[in-house]
Amino acid sequence: MKLKSMPLLLLLPVLMLVLVGCDKGSQPDAPRRASLPPTDHELNSAMKEELLALANNRDAWFLAGDITAEALEGLYGSWSVICRNEHSLADYKEAVYEKIRPWLLEMLEMDLTVAQKAQRYYNVDSWSSPWALVEQTWKIGDKIVFGPERQLYLIESGAWRYHDC
Repeated sequence: MKLKSMPLLLLLPVLMLVLVGCDKGSQPDAPRRASLPPTDHELNSAMKEELLALANNRDAWFLAGDITAEALEGLYGSWSVICRNEHSLADYKEAVYEKIRPWLLEMLEMDLTVAQKAQRYYNVDSWSSPWALVEQTWKIGDKIVFGPERQLYLIESGAWRYHDC
């Protein structure tokens, strides 16, 4: 290696440090950063009630007999904005109703109509603002047919969202 190119090679790391230090943050992640709340929230009873209601609603939309626009929009709209950034509503519909739901019902060895009759129970397992783990259990009579499973939720722009991406 020539001696003349050595100063250029030594200058390269310094230039990289300057570029990184002067970066004000990329614009594409600004909405995501803005949607995350400060971490000083306390989980009060109203927030807990909203969270558990959302968990129940998500399962109801997931198990809907007729895949209506309301069920699809409710399910997709309650999904984390961070996750939605890379998936369209059409992609989500195909993934949930044509792949995930049939797979889950096959795994449970259960028809959709039987799964719809299950009693669903939810409990906040842990909380560390803005994240909450919800334990989900489905029962038919005294028999647990699904769960206990844990679902991850977070607060985005003041609303609970399901996070699985």
